[in-house]
Amino acid sequence: MALGLGLSVLFAGRPITAANGVSDFNPLALPQAGDHALNILSPTMLELTLVNTKPPDPARVPSWDFVETTGEFHLPAAAEFEVAVGGQTIPVQAVGFKRRVLYAPLKERDLRIGNYLYLQLAAPVPADQTVEVKNPSGQLWPANRQFIGTASPLRLGRAIHVNQVGYLPAFPKKAMVGFYLGSLGELMLAGSPNFKLVEATSGKEIFHGRLAPRLDRGFPFPCYQHVYEADFSEVKTPGEYRLVVPGSGASFAFRIDDGVAMCFARTYALGLYHQRCGTANELPFTRFIHDPCHLAPAEVPTLQFTQTQRFLAESSADYRNNLRHTAPQLKNTASSLYPFVNQGKVDVSGGHHEAGDYSKYTLNSAAFIHFLVFAADVFPGVGDLDNLGLPESDDGKSDLLQEAKREADFLAKIQDADGGFYFLVYPRNRRYENNVLPEHGDPQIVWPKNTAATAASVAALAQCASSPLFKKQFPEAAANYLAKARLGWTFLTNAIARHGKDGAYQKLTHYGNDFMHDDELAWAACEMFLATGDTTYHQRLLQWLKPADGNARKWGWWGLYEGYGCAIRSYAFAEKTGRLKRDQLHPILLIECEKEIIKGAEDDFRRAQDSAYGTSFPEETKRVRSAGWYFSMDRAFDLAAACQLNQPVYNDPRRIFFEAILSNLNYEGGCNPVNVCYLTGLGWQRQREIVHQYAQNDRRVLPPSGLMLGNLQGGFAWLDHYGNELGALTFPSDGAQDVPYPIYDRWSDSFNVTTEFVIVNPARSLVTIALLAAQTPLKNQRWRSAPAQIEVQPTESNAGAPTYLARLRAPGLDLAQAQIVWEARDQEPAFGGTFVFTPAGSGPQWVEAEALWPDGRRVFAATEFTPAASQTSVQRRSGLTK
Repeated sequence: MALGLGLSVLFAGRPITAANGVSDFNPLALPQAGDHALNILSPTMLELTLVNTKPPDPARVPSWDFVETTGEFHLPAAAEFEVAVGGQTIPVQAVGFKRRVLYAPLKERDLRIGNYLYLQLAAPVPADQTVEVKNPSGQLWPANRQFIGTASPLRLGRAIHVNQVGYLPAFPKKAMVGFYLGSLGELMLAGSPNFKLVEATSGKEIFHGRLAPRLDRGFPFPCYQHVYEADFSEVKTPGEYRLVVPGSGASFAFRIDDGVAMCFARTYALGLYHQRCGTANELPFTRFIHDPCHLAPAEVPTLQFTQTQRFLAESSADYRNNLRHTAPQLKNTASSLYPFVNQGKVDVSGGHHEAGDYSKYTLNSAAFIHFLVFAADVFPGVGDLDNLGLPESDDGKSDLLQEAKREADFLAKIQDADGGFYFLVYPRNRRYENNVLPEHGDPQIVWPKNTAATAASVAALAQCASSPLFKKQFPEAAANYLAKARLGWTFLTNAIARHGKDGAYQKLTHYGNDFMHDDELAWAACEMFLATGDTTYHQRLLQWLKPADGNARKWGWWGLYEGYGCAIRSYAFAEKTGRLKRDQLHPILLIECEKEIIKGAEDDFRRAQDSAYGTSFPEETKRVRSAGWYFSMDRAFDLAAACQLNQPVYNDPRRIFFEAILSNLNYEGGCNPVNVCYLTGLGWQRQREIVHQYAQNDRRVLPPSGLMLGNLQGGFAWLDHYGNELGALTFPSDGAQDVPYPIYDRWSDSFNVTTEFVIVNPARSLVTIALLAAQTPLKNQRWRSAPAQIEVQPTESNAGAPTYLARLRAPGLDLAQAQIVWEARDQEPAFGGTFVFTPAGSGPQWVEAEALWPDGRRVFAATEFTPAASQTSVQRRSGLTK
């Protein structure tokens, strides 16, 4: 069944309101000020939505202004509402309210505020009945604004949350039901609520079950105590479905399909492709194109680079906060313990952009390599995947290892003549290249060396050099990496011999500073031992790695963190990967490493169980009412790694670990309170405003596909065009002591640095879902990419304005099975098999299409045309604006 057809069925039960009303017909469209709607959340709970805006402070919102700056609120009385159903009036028993900014872009002020009134009814609304809510006094809205809805059983139910990409037939399948009502608390379902699964096209019931309570644990305030779980794991037949809760509507459409895991894996891989540096992003692999970037050599800074000296001083100013930091402050290049040897310019091309910016941080590069190589060596079938849709796919070599090699080649370039590795590659005269596309990026410099960056680089290169699969596929590179790792190790031992272990470390930024360089040194010793078998490295490792020591955990509770985690994993799996024999390993250290891996997985399993929505959000973070830089599938990696250890026959935890992996995947895929997929390019509701310099500067509304979005945020960021307005508008307040706005619901389509990823996060996430994909028939499906074209033809005019029909062509591929996203100049993005639009302005127009199949294969196309020409134009690379 085609996803495009499923979309029309999806909204068939929900009337499309008037032109100024909120509509779910195009979930990609941005709500406009004045949009409004009535949603029937349950037979006895109505939601009235109004989108408005306001001028900058001190101006107040122009409508539904119920909250004082002090936090006090005065809601309208129940008598202000008249609820009519089938000619009868139903009394309102209680009124609730919440408010949160829906949209606030970074580059210009465009504030859109979501206001929600909740009406608890004295009697239920019967099925299929039309409901209208009026305000007899006219104080809340004018008479010509209508709030009308129909209690269709298949209307879109905002309280029903599913993985919008889908579920694997052979694995557990769970969805959640719950909703936050602001000052009224949580939506409560009457009696013993049931659910059913229906075919998306026909509405035919194919399964039914009972909802089970799923309470959240760990927050110091009441929240998520009325969430329910729908378990339909028994359903294994592939198809497209919706989950229906009687009285509350139906979910977004989703698939049960063997391709679901590969869909996620290919999307994460596409995100890594979009992060590549030193090369072009181009058709047919993406529509988010740019020319080769950052090819110019970086400069080795001298004292004449005044901005660099200022940045160094600012970044290292808090070095005294760590009493063990006895080295002098690295306040400028002259104060470095390890002066630059090579002078002039350095080739730093290649690798991957760090995150939202175009810089490259050595410590994250090293960790990125670790996770890709580790998975290729340890996770069954993952190293064999050669079909992720990358330019190198279908060439007989591991896609993951080729992505790791791209990063390792970059890392090998940034080694100085004395063996030390530069700390990062950075713009010369400012911190962020925030107003340019990557090919127009700034001149770059390298930052000084330190022992943390050097140790991490040594470890990552040695890990590549000792990987059996990497050595088989890239023997010359492996030998070169090991030579560079040996030189780097000499740098480290010389530094420690001269300055002492603590005295050899100089802080530069927070990266790599959690344990000074202790964890990176342990990791380097581990990988050098595994690569060479030399017991000298082993003796260092035994001195530096104490897995059972609480000091090896961040904040005393976060295990397997950064370099320590890398060392523990590599040592625990040294025998399994064929690097060393078991009798070469220290038995106590080996047991301690295995125990730490199991503990990490048990922690994340418990956290997933303690979350009403199945994400492994730590209770330690819940207790401090904080959130940020949190990615569900990133957390699931430790569960996947633990599944590869030998487990006891009668108490094998792998089944429950896999369930926790899936619950984290579901959360990221849209099974969360706000129904947003936190991986761009997937799901029905998609965020457009993200922390990403390419996305902030290209011509499109939607960001590049495959980029991770932080799943949780503590609150709004301070932004130039809004100041603190965004947080101040929230009700209930995020910072309220007793009953704050609950954290899983704190989402807005707004620029927020606490949702920014670094390249380590998608690496961990990709390999985790790749483990599942490698267990499906899709593991052997051949795929690289394929060309596509857009045809644009004039059609009937719209009130005298020219209107055009765009259609995608992909020879040899069945587009009827694909979900197609369209974007065009000055148009809202939209789903559809075709795209009909009226140009909003004169001059050249552009149209782009991105087709996604259920197994994650994608094709892209773009075209330009001039309306006056009235002729069809096909996709072409030349002349396209980025």
